[in-house]
Amino acid sequence: MMYNTPEEYINAADRELDRYDWKAAWQIATEGLKHYPEHKELQKYAYILAPAKITTVDRGGHPEIQADHEWIKQNIAEYRGRWVALKNGKLLASGNDVDEIIKQIGEIKNTGILVTPIY
Repeated sequence: MMYNTPEEYINAADRELDRYDWKAAWQIATEGLKHYPEHKELQKYAYILAPAKITTVDRGGHPEIQADHEWIKQNIAEYRGRWVALKNGKLLASGNDVDEIIKQIGEIKNTGILVTPIY
């Protein structure tokens, strides 16, 4: 719908807000901006009511963690009920508890080794 003044667009957007129709209010405000691009109040309405923008940043991930998860998925049936030690998707040790794992591979702190039970 075309309105004659920026204030009419604002009033129409307010009516939609009273009905809790945020999308319609935003659409009216952005339509008003097409006709009155310098109007500060319409700019504010359009900005505040605009849909959220989601951005992602690819940080490269952790391929070593993904490799460990893949190993678990592929070997869950064989190692269910046991503990395993993994690093970069490779099995280093398996046992009935953490102590068995440590006996086999030694200290695990700060080594990047995943020690976990398989359920």
